[in-house]
Amino acid sequence: MKHTESFTPLFSVLQAFYLVGYCVAVAFAAMHLQWRGCTNAEAGLVLAAGCLLGTLLGVLVSTLIDRHAAVTVKRLYPLMFLGQLLSIIALIALPLSISAVKAVYVLYMAFCLVVNPLDLKLYSDLSYAGKAPNYGFSRGMGSLAYVIASMALGPAVRHFSAALLPWAGLVMCLLQAVAHVVMFSRMPESSVSTISVRGVPLLQFLRGNKRYCLLLLGVALLFVPQTAVSNFRINIVRSVGGNESTMGLLTGFTAASEIPFMLLFTHIARRWKTGTLMRFSLFMFTVKIAAMAAANSIGTLFAASVLHGFSYALFMVTVVGYVQKVTDPADSAKAQSLMASMSTVGSVIASLSAGFLLDAMPVSSVLWLAAAFSALSTVIAFLGLEKNPEKAPAQESR
Repeated sequence: MKHTESFTPLFSVLQAFYLVGYCVAVAFAAMHLQWRGCTNAEAGLVLAAGCLLGTLLGVLVSTLIDRHAAVTVKRLYPLMFLGQLLSIIALIALPLSISAVKAVYVLYMAFCLVVNPLDLKLYSDLSYAGKAPNYGFSRGMGSLAYVIASMALGPAVRHFSAALLPWAGLVMCLLQAVAHVVMFSRMPESSVSTISVRGVPLLQFLRGNKRYCLLLLGVALLFVPQTAVSNFRINIVRSVGGNESTMGLLTGFTAASEIPFMLLFTHIARRWKTGTLMRFSLFMFTVKIAAMAAANSIGTLFAASVLHGFSYALFMVTVVGYVQKVTDPADSAKAQSLMASMSTVGSVIASLSAGFLLDAMPVSSVLWLAAAFSALSTVIAFLGLEKNPEKAPAQESR
């Protein structure tokens, strides 16, 4: 696909601000909620509820975009940022009870997560208008920003306390809003919602795209072990003799492994077909978890984490183009949102199940179980892939 480089820097800024905001709202959620007085179990339930509400809201707004010409990403962004701002201000300024804190934080997470499917729709609109940013590069810049933010927030919270986190979220929300205003001011009107035919209703889309639904199921299941490994990384680190400091280094190292694949994705995509890259990245999820299960030292655990780039990073940049190829442009918003939300569905299941397994079994046993579950999920995802995405019938849902 031809790239219009003038939009790549702006889209990179959007990705960077979104992922730093996500880091604050989601990755550091447990830390803030525990500081507020929540137990580990309560924090896990808040995370699960926030992810689930964000998924449902994302699918809802994406379906509205596809179905109604008056509903556009340009009009929805301000509502999502306003929702975040009001939630953050409530956390900072109001004397909330612990129950109110949990409820408000669920809303904060949900409004934060909905920005991602809107950004994907924005990317799709630019692509169909022939003005596509380099998504891989932009996503790589976002990952780099995430690495820097995660490594900076930890020491900052230790120095100032977790009361700092809503303030950081407030700053990132405002920066996202400003960046989107700048982006839309530079986009010609023809680049926004250029699809004149409106998409079909969600249920009709799902009925007409059974193979795509199978892929969605496989991806959702695949992200259960992926998220469990991420959420309980400290348990894995401790099982091989590491500590909290080791975990911080491993988290940054794992996120950094994404960057080369994202920055170089344009060159990778020229050499290998989309279907090949999808199959390879899906397969590597299982290889990565199996390698982590086999790791018996800090060094081998770091080595296994390198495979995160071959799996998660490669999948995340490949799947956006894959969805564009296999679905009708008029249904692009809900198709992208559904795919993006599958990782969240996996996160909810992992949040509700992984802790119980770790309480009942050794870490190594849980990891081997996760690898087996991942292998089964990969088979399901493979069955949902089009044999040749470049020639897939994009009008199938009609």
